[in-house]
Amino acid sequence: PLADLRAYMDGLVPLIPGAKVEGRIIPTRHGSFLQKWTTPHFIVIFSEPTDDGLLNAGFMYQQLDLYAQSLGLGTCWVGLGSLTNDEPVPEGMKLAVMMALGIPDAVPERTPADFRRKTMQELADQPDDRLEALRLAPSATNSQPWFVTHDGDTLYIWREELGLIKQRTHGRMNKIDMGIGLCHLYVTNQETFRFWHEENPPTLDGQVYVGSVTL
Repeated sequence: PLADLRAYMDGLVPLIPGAKVEGRIIPTRHGSFLQKWTTPHFIVIFSEPTDDGLLNAGFMYQQLDLYAQSLGLGTCWVGLGSLTNDEPVPEGMKLAVMMALGIPDAVPERTPADFRRKTMQELADQPDDRLEALRLAPSATNSQPWFVTHDGDTLYIWREELGLIKQRTHGRMNKIDMGIGLCHLYVTNQETFRFWHEENPPTLDGQVYVGSVTL
């Protein structure tokens, strides 16, 4: 499976082609964590230290996360951790996030009853079945920072505006979360998905504009 994962990593589709992201599979002993992990390997994900870089990291490596699960592997996004000196950081990048990787005791997929998620009414300004994949996307501490508004065929994608305390604890991960959520919209609409930044985006109280999408 590791060879399959490495080959798949080479073909990950970026959300923002110019934002640099790089991933690597490492033995768990090359990482340092607050909790003990018994998984044999981790995927470490580096990005340029920008919002676009973090967005790209989530978007690209959620593709790998879903592929790993299709192989029967178990995964878990890990936001708190560091690397030993055995793992150099690519020039111009920072460690963005990690992903635990191993063989689960049971099937890696969850059932619908396992999901604690926002309702569609909390997710968007109007009902839209196409957003179900976004609604089920994982996020740090299940924070679900996304909101969607509609303007004709265009979907405006928003991220919850955080206060100072939550910005320290969730700021980086919520930007990665938005990439993960957008990946779910991409994989369920691969032929038609389009993402871009508006030059003069709209505003919405309590929300930060992330980008615009058509499906």
